[in-house]
Amino acid sequence: MKTLMHIVIVASLALIGVAPASAEPARSAPAAAPVADRGATLQKAREDLNDWRLKLDAFAEKAKTESQAARAEAAEDLNRAWRKTKDAAARLETASAAEWASAKAKFKKESEAMAASWAKVRR
Repeated sequence: MKTLMHIVIVASLALIGVAPASAEPARSAPAAAPVADRGATLQKAREDLNDWRLKLDAFAEKAKTESQAARAEAAEDLNRAWRKTKDAAARLETASAAEWASAKAKFKKESEAMAASWAKVRR
């Protein structure tokens, strides 16, 4: 995200004619540039930078909110998988001979789902 913000800032500075610190030194503007044009250009640059700042702030907030929502969803998936795995283990403990194959298959399935949920959270 920092890279995206850096690119946006450098691009906006390039659009208004300000070179980033890592670029070659900027050439000075011709001395004949009218003061009114300079003032209008600087004002427009300030407005553009303010617009970008607002857009970047909104983007950062949206990314933060989406990240929190994704973490909450992953945590809920993990909790659901844990409950199912515990239930399957409990059924395995109490399974009769006739229920054993089914209980064993169910526990294996839920254990694999638990591992997948865990991997998803760990990303």
